Amino acid sequence: PTGPLHMGSLVAALGSFLDARSQEGEWYLRIDDIDPPRHDKASFESIPLCLESHGLTWDGPIILQSQRREAHEDALSKLRNAGHLFGCLCTRATLGEFGACISDCRDHKDIEGSVRFHLPNDAPDRINDLFLGEQRASVLPSNFIVKRRDGLIAYQLATAIDDLDEGYTHVIRGADLLDSSLRQMMIHQTLGRLSPEYGHLPIVTDQSGNKLSKQTGARAIDTGTPNTNLRRALAFLGQPTPPDDMDCVEDILHLATVNWRRDTLNSRNL
Repeated sequence: PTGPLHMGSLVAALGSFLDARSQEGEWYLRIDDIDPPRHDKASFESIPLCLESHGLTWDGPIILQSQRREAHEDALSKLRNAGHLFGCLCTRATLGEFGACISDCRDHKDIEGSVRFHLPNDAPDRINDLFLGEQRASVLPSNFIVKRRDGLIAYQLATAIDDLDEGYTHVIRGADLLDSSLRQMMIHQTLGRLSPEYGHLPIVTDQSGNKLSKQTGARAIDTGTPNTNLRRALAFLGQPTPPDDMDCVEDILHLATVNWRRDTLNSRNL
């Protein structure tokens, strides 16, 4: 929740919504509010309102990841007791390739720094993606952060645990998170639990080829033009275009759900 949704956010939301509904599944909204210093308070309201304006209604209550701290700490304890965690005092300047600790931090006890997960020897290095087929990790560091130096739970740990505890069977998100999915699968495996199925959608980029993001100044979605926005998102995902005279959001989504095809996803820029 660091700002309003942009077109890349809508593509990810729409793709996951249609994939769930086409399988007669449920679709949930979780706000990953585990990084308070970066929060934009207004986005806690603007995000749900933007989704609703595009007909993307979720099942059950909105889930706040910040309320799951006890479960996150319990998972850390299990991983620590199994010998998979270690403290790290490294700074960005001393980290190795892909942000991994390459010093001797793991050889020391009771370090008051960040907490890192050390990959087991049998850690998975590939994923059978619902849309992309078998994908191999482009980045596989020997360790990664699961609890930050400031005490905040890291994204990889929180998401890995919440996806399991909240019972998700499928996780549909952008292809920029493919390597994150592999890290989370490693945590699942270490805890002796099965991962959900993953599907990674193409990433919306700007004219320069950069991924749309709040950090690069991506424009907020105009909630006053939901029909146009949905048509653009469907076209980007390679899905059939609704008839020109179809102007009801619910009708557009119903048709898109009926016509949803996983094998036509593409990576064209908007």
